[in-house]
Amino acid sequence: MRRGLAGLLAAEAVSLLGSRITFVALPWLVLTTTGSALLAGVAGFAEMLPYVLAGLLGGPIVDRVGPRPTAVAADTASVLAVSGIPLLAATEAISYHTLLGLIALAGALRGFGDTAKRALLPRVIADAGLTTERGTTLYDGISRVATLLGLPLAGLLVAAVGPTRVLLVDAATFAVGAVLVSVYVRSGSAGQNPAEDEEGGYAAALRCGFRYVRQDRLIIGIMSMLFATNLFDQAFATVFVPVWVREGPHGPAALGVLGSAFGAGAVAGNILWTIFGPRLPRRATFAVCFLIGGPAQLFALALTDRLWLVLAVAALAGTLMATINPILLASVYERIPVRVQGRVMSVLIAFSWAGIPLGGVLGGWAADELGLRTGALLAGIGYLTVTLAPFLFSTWHALDEHRVTAGKTLAVVK
Repeated sequence: MRRGLAGLLAAEAVSLLGSRITFVALPWLVLTTTGSALLAGVAGFAEMLPYVLAGLLGGPIVDRVGPRPTAVAADTASVLAVSGIPLLAATEAISYHTLLGLIALAGALRGFGDTAKRALLPRVIADAGLTTERGTTLYDGISRVATLLGLPLAGLLVAAVGPTRVLLVDAATFAVGAVLVSVYVRSGSAGQNPAEDEEGGYAAALRCGFRYVRQDRLIIGIMSMLFATNLFDQAFATVFVPVWVREGPHGPAALGVLGSAFGAGAVAGNILWTIFGPRLPRRATFAVCFLIGGPAQLFALALTDRLWLVLAVAALAGTLMATINPILLASVYERIPVRVQGRVMSVLIAFSWAGIPLGGVLGGWAADELGLRTGALLAGIGYLTVTLAPFLFSTWHALDEHRVTAGKTLAVVK
């Protein structure tokens, strides 16, 4: 494995560990200080809307400036934004609206950084001589390990020192990530330089991304499906789970335990996909795993308050869902020319993640107005309906069309 890929994976591992900790700490902070599930959902909206918009608008910048300097700059600025929350809280000078402002700033910076790192990924995979599928599986595996370690650690830290101080850990991980990318990931990976030679300005570059997406039916299908499933996932993670924990006898540590069960299953699933994935059909595997693994946890929260049963379902869901990202990332990277990956991926991710800001708000409304069980049950039914799409529409057969090495893919589009 070349140092570029190793450096990017290490940076992602550290950054994602911090993000998983914040993922637990922020909703719990808002829920316990305001007592409102809706306001906790609004806080999630305040983070994810700027994240989505920054990802969309940052694509042309990534292609023009280069993904490496963009990633380093975004992570460096994120240190200041995230650390501002506990520092202001320590002076008792932070209001709910100030908190939302800092959350929004942190979300926007993370959107720029994540867009840049996703544009870097296929380039360092090519440098390492790996297939696109194997490289994206490694990348997803890092995310799964971060979830496995970060969520239980977050639960323990929140219970021990409170949610505000825990955010300093996330700020430190951004600093480490910026250093790792700066030192180990070289500029111009895979022979690709920033798109300095292209005509047109920022608006033309953004239109190019939309135009490319519009002509690819599979990418449109992926965006549409992920818009809905991400909405339901966000409602589950930022509202339904904290409310379920608050209303039960388990305490805040259960936030981390539940996440660790999903993470353990996801790590196991990632290992299984690494071994057997190249021999399995992408579409069939994707369709079955998403249909079963996606809505399972929502149904568990709706139908039982037994922790052991919810943990078992979370582990099963994690195992199945570990196949989703490697399949989608490999399929998408194989279809997009490297020189426009920043802007095309930014459009794809922005629309796929656009449901996330809505998920927290709608989940908070459902929990407050309909009750946890009814809200989770309706979300599970919606999730199940959406994940029938790969069984019903022929567009999804395109998942099985491309299985080439990253090097061959790059050679085609140069």
